[in-house]
Amino acid sequence: MKKNIAIFTALLLITIGTAWWMRYRTAPASAPKIYRIGILSRGKGSYEVAVKGFQERLREFGYVEGQNVAYDIRYVSTPEELDKAANDFAAAGVDLINTYSTPATQAAFKATQQIQNPIPVVFASIADPIAAGVVNGIQESGTNATGVISLSTELTAKRIEFLARIVPGIKRIAMPRTAEELNDVAANKSAAIGVQAAKDAGIELTLFPVHTKEENASTSPKITGRKVQGMIVGGDSLIWSSLDLYIKQAIKEKIPFSAFDTDQVKRGALIGFGPDYAVMGQQAATISHQILQGKKPGEIPIETPRKLLLSVNLDTARAIGITLDPQLIKEADVVIGKQEE
Repeated sequence: MKKNIAIFTALLLITIGTAWWMRYRTAPASAPKIYRIGILSRGKGSYEVAVKGFQERLREFGYVEGQNVAYDIRYVSTPEELDKAANDFAAAGVDLINTYSTPATQAAFKATQQIQNPIPVVFASIADPIAAGVVNGIQESGTNATGVISLSTELTAKRIEFLARIVPGIKRIAMPRTAEELNDVAANKSAAIGVQAAKDAGIELTLFPVHTKEENASTSPKITGRKVQGMIVGGDSLIWSSLDLYIKQAIKEKIPFSAFDTDQVKRGALIGFGPDYAVMGQQAATISHQILQGKKPGEIPIETPRKLLLSVNLDTARAIGITLDPQLIKEADVVIGKQEE
């Protein structure tokens, strides 16, 4: 009898063990975590190039859209639109917010301060994050925000320098800018740098203030060849949002336009010197990956662009009747159009 009980008990245990094993073998694997990333940009243009670089680098890290990452990309313009998008991301509880421009970064930072556990903010284009109030330091941000600065304001002086090389003896330069009273940190700093650089070079810099994106359409025609001999743009997302209007006006008036980056030169500006936006997006993606894997944003140093590009547009030069110095063309990293034989 005891022997039969022992056999029965053994068979029962084998049966139970087999059932558990089969259940384990046939149970569906747990679904992978889907990281939700909000992307907030003031306008498109160069920022679209950066966003593409951001997504491509994250894909290299294994974040595949439709499998384990979902993006909500918002290209907007006004402060109200920026605030709404940032609040949408905060309310949705996204895992990370990637921003482009100082106003977009400020909107995202402000929105994340309203929740108990602030969402990480990784900026990929901001002029001065300390002045913008989103970080406490460069080596360690000390907040929930970190990322890559653009040098867009600091390079304003270089744009004037390049115009002086292109137009020897140049005396009058135009600079469309966001109106000072709107308190755009990057735009105000760019204008201040531009004014000082022009003064040092003995050049008169005329500022053309703009209050809204729509106002760009009425401001751009005011910049004429009768008034100025060149045009520059600062780190100014409101102006960048309608840059094509200024490019068109510059070509029409045969004014050499010294812009910021390669994308702007491809669109028709004569010359540009600034970061490779695709690379900046990649830098932001690397930082984002570290954060998504558990590193705190406040412990990550702020980065500078790893690659700066000098770009010239030979087609635009011909259109406005400018002959670029062969040495300048030789120095360029990117040359759009062909040189005449």
